[in-house]
Amino acid sequence: MKDKEIYRELCEKEESIPLFSQAWWMDATCGESNWDVLLVRDRQGSICAALPYLLKRKWGLKFICQPQLTQTNGIWFRPTSYKNEYEKFSKENQMAQEVINQLEAMKLAFFVQCFHHKFTNWLPFYWKGYRQTTRYTYRIDDISDDDALFQRFSEAKKRHIRKAQRNGLTLGEMEAEAFYDFCCTVHEKHGEKNLLPRELILRCISAAKREGKGKIITIQDQDGHVHSALFLCWDQQTAYYLVPATLPEYKTSGASSLLVWEAIQEAKKHVQAFDFEGSMEENIENSYRQYGTRQIPYFKISKGLLSHLF
Repeated sequence: MKDKEIYRELCEKEESIPLFSQAWWMDATCGESNWDVLLVRDRQGSICAALPYLLKRKWGLKFICQPQLTQTNGIWFRPTSYKNEYEKFSKENQMAQEVINQLEAMKLAFFVQCFHHKFTNWLPFYWKGYRQTTRYTYRIDDISDDDALFQRFSEAKKRHIRKAQRNGLTLGEMEAEAFYDFCCTVHEKHGEKNLLPRELILRCISAAKREGKGKIITIQDQDGHVHSALFLCWDQQTAYYLVPATLPEYKTSGASSLLVWEAIQEAKKHVQAFDFEGSMEENIENSYRQYGTRQIPYFKISKGLLSHLF
């Protein structure tokens, strides 16, 4: 059996593999034939580490880069009980070095991946000439208590949510095609181009719904006009605020803040944590901080002269 098929079977059983590294998600974002995985096995032959990746060929070059709509990939380590921190770091360093050896054997022109925030030690990559840029996401670790959660929101966000509720804005749902069209309208009104292909969005939404791991929610007024919409998805631990969109004419309606609140209400049916998917843009970062989040660093690791293009 090929490593990719072995990994598929692992994903069906192993709840600790994050959403964006799941085989079904990689199928949706990359296309089934465009991704593969590097595996590390222990002495008993069990998989103890994995790195799924999107492999692309362009300009006569072969390279690994981050798939669209995919916050992180990187190395997954099987959860293991270690005697102490020394043993943990020693074993994880060894597994990371084995992954790097496999990457080097691929003779890539360049490599770029964002690693899950639980991967905290990139030294094995540094020792092999890789570079690292720190990026940030914003998370709420426990969304189970509404009162405690709402109290951590900024006064501005509380006010926006109350305003939206007072003005009769309510939760709704939307089909995938309509959601994509809505996102395109939002981008057009901002004078931007929607860089996410229709087929990609529809594949990801379809796959997430099939797996019971995603939903499109909306905030709409009493006349049925949609102000804001979101593609929300989740794994076994965390929900992800993946693709939000708000029409600019409703910027002051409070819909975008109510969308976050309703997304959290949906997420708590499935998971304990909520991830805003981060942003390095100043105005978005400021907004996400106002929801009582923790700023969480994660690594963008790269190697190769053209890696900065991705």
